Amino acid sequence: MVLGLLAGCSSWVWNNGAAFRHTMNPSADTGRWELYWTSVEKAQPFRLTAPSIDGRSLAWSSDGAKLAFISNRDGNDEVYVMSSDGTGSLRLTFTPADEDDPEWAPDDSRIVFTSDRTGRWEVYSVAADGSKQHQITRTAKGDSINPTWSPDGRVLSYVSNKDGNWEVYAIAADGTHEQRLTHDPAMDGFCWNEWSPDGRAILFDSNRDGTYQVYRLDLDGNHQRNLAPVRAPVEGPAWSPDGLRVVYTSRQDGNWEIYQANADGTDPRRLTVNRAKDFNPFWSPDGKRIAFVSDRDGHNEIYIMNGDGSSPRRLTWGMTDKGRDRHRWSPDGSKIAYVAYTGHDKSRNFSVNAVQQRERFSPSDD
Repeated sequence: MVLGLLAGCSSWVWNNGAAFRHTMNPSADTGRWELYWTSVEKAQPFRLTAPSIDGRSLAWSSDGAKLAFISNRDGNDEVYVMSSDGTGSLRLTFTPADEDDPEWAPDDSRIVFTSDRTGRWEVYSVAADGSKQHQITRTAKGDSINPTWSPDGRVLSYVSNKDGNWEVYAIAADGTHEQRLTHDPAMDGFCWNEWSPDGRAILFDSNRDGTYQVYRLDLDGNHQRNLAPVRAPVEGPAWSPDGLRVVYTSRQDGNWEIYQANADGTDPRRLTVNRAKDFNPFWSPDGKRIAFVSDRDGHNEIYIMNGDGSSPRRLTWGMTDKGRDRHRWSPDGSKIAYVAYTGHDKSRNFSVNAVQQRERFSPSDD
């Protein structure tokens, strides 16, 4: 996850060098961030939220029957679940605090999320019916964010600045056996940390080489390496389902384009060639296609292409922005869920300070 922004970064802003969660506030106009999915083959949109609510951070259950999400429909950001047709919405958290980053466990029994209910952002879990809430991290200082499940559901990775700067950690799902995986004065994992399909490695972002780029580490914290050592920002890494390849976004050729490489960083290949910004790529569950976001038609829309970059096709339509949150393939690959803005284009309002502090790191803010 992590997400994740866009996974992990979309709801954070910077203020004098410190990070703060940017919660959902009513817009000046009548627009809201709404939840949709679109069928991949027919490109037909389906609105999940009616009447209008502010929502974000969609996550499919592994069986594709439900979606977890964040909404402030009841006054503050809380965790909800609903059926994939938008019915049966169930609120799982009830606190005056804000929640974020929901992710289903691989067996769909629990949802991990973050909350600032203690005055710091911590990682929690809750059963899918709202019972058995459990605090996983206990951070004496700083914040802990961006939790992501290991493929077997036994371990979580997350990111924390409790030791003075942002580092990647692993912890058992019950909150025991915590391990710090990165030890670098740079900013590690603030936007992205994602497990390999076999559970042996994690992708994360770091600026340890001067600009934000994509790194890989083994679960024991060893063999950390930059997968795309170029003189340009690199972001948004995602594993292929078989774990053999990595897709990411880079500005190495002058504008944001999507690239693919082997899992060890070798044989990098550029997949998109367009003067617009192409970013936020994610593999389909069968590994044959990649969904991504592009503003090539004037504003952020979702496109799909073959895994080799061929046959790009626009999937979403309408004067709405879809770059704030990461899109999600359904487990069967038939749909893509996303967040879209229903009013005037407010996409540039969410992370302005983050842009300045992160060297224009994310193309959604560029």
